[in-house]
Amino acid sequence: MPDSERTARITISGQTYNAFEREVRWAQQRAKLHGLLRPADAGLWALTDKGQSALTKATPGIVVTIFMTDKGVALWGHCEDAVGLLDDNSLSLVFSSPPYPLLRKKEYGNLDEREYLDWMLRLAEQWMPKLAKDASVALNLGDAWRRGEPTLSLYQERLLIKFEDELGLKLCQRFAWQNPARLPNPAEWVTVRRIRVKPSLENVFWLSASDNPYADNRQILVPYSDSMKAVLKRGGQEAATRPAGYKMAEGAFGSDNGGAIPGNLIVAANTESNSDYIRSVKAAGLPVHPARFPAALPEMFIKFLTRPKDLVFEPFGGSLTTAAVAEALDRRWVASECMLEYILGGQLRFSKRMAA
Repeated sequence: MPDSERTARITISGQTYNAFEREVRWAQQRAKLHGLLRPADAGLWALTDKGQSALTKATPGIVVTIFMTDKGVALWGHCEDAVGLLDDNSLSLVFSSPPYPLLRKKEYGNLDEREYLDWMLRLAEQWMPKLAKDASVALNLGDAWRRGEPTLSLYQERLLIKFEDELGLKLCQRFAWQNPARLPNPAEWVTVRRIRVKPSLENVFWLSASDNPYADNRQILVPYSDSMKAVLKRGGQEAATRPAGYKMAEGAFGSDNGGAIPGNLIVAANTESNSDYIRSVKAAGLPVHPARFPAALPEMFIKFLTRPKDLVFEPFGGSLTTAAVAEALDRRWVASECMLEYILGGQLRFSKRMAA
């Protein structure tokens, strides 16, 4: 939209208004009255189940290319269908955040626990022949509370066991994503009865069918702490015997390796409310995807588990965060998404020159 149209003003009953913003407010109010929108994060609205039905869902069995870049392709279709278009042994990483088996259905869809486990197992089975010998799978999975009681489902543990027993996908390492800004849910147990604390962690499971998948933690080093910088400056630790009996040689930890090896806790707030993506999507009249994760999440695993030019697959493309990160890191990518409007919104993460 040209700036002249975006900033144009009109006069009504002696008052001047921004014409574009007035139309947006009217559209928002009409959508609320028709039950199509619900409040989401601060300043944002998400589609209700009724509103979701207005989105254009892919037809099962049909996959359409919506746009391409020099490095990747965005596919409109169900992930079960899209994976069939990939070459065998071509993927270096499958990174995704599948819909969780939640008690209340979200706009982007979910299943109950038993259905979910069977569904995820069928999906992962389709990935297996597409994985290179040293490939990895990294899945972000959140907790699911049991209906009517303050206890958690063990679906994650059951899924991991099924992955290894039935597909040979072994757990390489557990990571935790901490979202400090996460809301205190379930409200009944956290804020009403006050018998649970605010859950701020979600798991990311790193899996592989290989005993030795490609990984290089030198690609994700973090800055040294001030105390470690001091150790390096003086040439390492002084010779000493620790209380546990461990003897530290003179000059231990004196090598500068360019940074510290990170732990398996990833702290990244998911609080964007006025990002380029959101502004662009709103201006285009498209829905904001309700379940975005921060770019820091796929960035760490793409850097850690792939090399430049490797191929990354995101079966639940959503707002195409993973695709945009892969593009920026010089990785090839394929993303599938069953809702057309979410792909069109995600396309706005890429320049017009890049996404054709």
